[in-house]
Amino acid sequence: MHQDDPILNDLNEDQFQAVTHEAGPLLILAGAGSGKTRVITRRIAWLVRDRAVPPWRILAVTFTNKAAGEMRARVHALLSGDAPSYIGTFHAICMRWLRRYADRVGYPTDFVIFDEDDQESLLRRILKTHDPKNSTGAYRSYIDRLKNQGLLEPPDAPKPGDAKMAEVFVQYQRELAAAHAMDFGDLLCLVLKLLREHEDVRQRLASEFLHVLVDEFQDTNPVQYELLKALAGVHRNLCVVGDDDQSIYSWRGARVENILGFREDFPDARVITLRANYRSRIPILRAATSVIARNRKRHPKDLRAERGPGAPVFLHQSFAERDEALFVVREVRRRIAEGVPLPRIAVFYRTHAQSRAFEDVLRSVRIPYRVVGGIKFYQRKEIKDVLAYLRLAVNPSDPVSLARILNIPPRGLGAATLERAREVAAETGQPLLSALESLEVGAAQRARIGAFVRLIRSLASEVPQMDAVAAIQKTLADTGYLDYLKRDESPEGLERVENVEELVTGAREFVATSDQTDLRAYLDRVALMQPADEADADALNLMTVHAAKGLEFDCVFLCGVEEGLLPHGGSLGNSHALEEERRLMYVAMTRARESLYLTWAGSRIRNGMTMRMRPSRFLSEIDTSETKFV
Repeated sequence: MHQDDPILNDLNEDQFQAVTHEAGPLLILAGAGSGKTRVITRRIAWLVRDRAVPPWRILAVTFTNKAAGEMRARVHALLSGDAPSYIGTFHAICMRWLRRYADRVGYPTDFVIFDEDDQESLLRRILKTHDPKNSTGAYRSYIDRLKNQGLLEPPDAPKPGDAKMAEVFVQYQRELAAAHAMDFGDLLCLVLKLLREHEDVRQRLASEFLHVLVDEFQDTNPVQYELLKALAGVHRNLCVVGDDDQSIYSWRGARVENILGFREDFPDARVITLRANYRSRIPILRAATSVIARNRKRHPKDLRAERGPGAPVFLHQSFAERDEALFVVREVRRRIAEGVPLPRIAVFYRTHAQSRAFEDVLRSVRIPYRVVGGIKFYQRKEIKDVLAYLRLAVNPSDPVSLARILNIPPRGLGAATLERAREVAAETGQPLLSALESLEVGAAQRARIGAFVRLIRSLASEVPQMDAVAAIQKTLADTGYLDYLKRDESPEGLERVENVEELVTGAREFVATSDQTDLRAYLDRVALMQPADEADADALNLMTVHAAKGLEFDCVFLCGVEEGLLPHGGSLGNSHALEEERRLMYVAMTRARESLYLTWAGSRIRNGMTMRMRPSRFLSEIDTSETKFV
């Protein structure tokens, strides 16, 4: 019917209906692998070509610069260069508007944007006065949470325990304004403030665009949805594309209720479900669908796999986590021998700490890998901090390790003190630690330096003779480093704690399997396990399930499918959180094209204790006709 039409050809019936929707609110439920990017870009092109909508009167928003760039390129190709100029992320588009209207919200038009490092630096400076013993993570999480709700100041009555958080938030906003600076949250909140408080601006922007289209709508937070409703209030041509079954980012403000309740805000909205899955084989899609169908709060979908039958979903239980890693690596090698390219294979896990066992085994058999959306285990900041303490205990003359941990945890010994000690060391030939001790400083600074030097010399006199586990545990206790991490109760802070605990687990494995178990031998092993980064062109992919969103692979291993991991322990007893964990399971399973492995271990070491693990409840929800134990 549309064989020679570059915009309408190769669309199935559902896609065609979505692309050619005439006007009014439209909810496109794009099931996994159903071609949502094709639909949204073809719809933009169709509106311009077939309905004569001027390109500059179309607004299309998404969440990443990469996604916006791909959308822009596709529309550009379809329209031979006549693409809308307003295709971008929420933040980029809001920044453009604020350059025009900044004076309406009390800013000059040449305001600056503070990135995460700038935000971190500002908060550290504020905390020196307000909360010198705490890290910035919990404060950043608090500020982000409020701004995701559109708030530029704390509630009048902060929750118990949030009074200091609120105090810091007020000071943070005051200093941002004094610097004529905005952070990323301000970009959205200030535009919402602009639209709410200046009717002329709201009408101008709302009438400027005849159509507003939103990709990944299930990932919108409250302030983003309020912006969209304000902009679409005149013409009501709001097209949102997303999948409630793939809403997995509540921890960063996403609100699945936005897509679930869309028709409550727009009762006349047309709903079109893209049901054809072009990615996964039938057993994979059926297995994933049988899991997600258990969620109560969702739009029902009847997806069909267009790529036909294939291998069953493979299930494997290992005795312990290292056995799980060995099984996965063995199967990876088998898939490679069958001709599957290494970059087309991925290993997923729920938490970053789980990567350590896989990285150790992969290094030992020399299979190149890359950690997607993250940092290799032994390169993570908290791991490098602990290793720096250990190296300094073994070699107190190590200037690099000393410089790294001089003020971690914060102890009032900053860059100026370090620089002076380096100058003395260069002049006298002393080790940096001795030069630090010899500095002529005031009494308070001398006390801080003395406490640090005594700490390092105490560790140096004891821990090198200990086995690796005892050495790490004593170092964590004496330095207070783990307690310092635990004070940050944000998701990132909790993850750092898990990583340090996983370092202890790795040391425990080393002690159990090595002839030499002392700290020096352990540090030698870790050093040999940290070669220069391999080229990633031909490497196995390791990543959390969150990082896997939007990707696809021929072969997927989803590991640690256990109670307490997937679903995560923090979700147990919370029905809302448990449904999000089930969506996470669904997202992981639907990344696989040809083959999918689900693995779990009977035991794991946590905090030095061997814990019995139970298979995830999600495994019992899978249609058994589509599975096979291996």
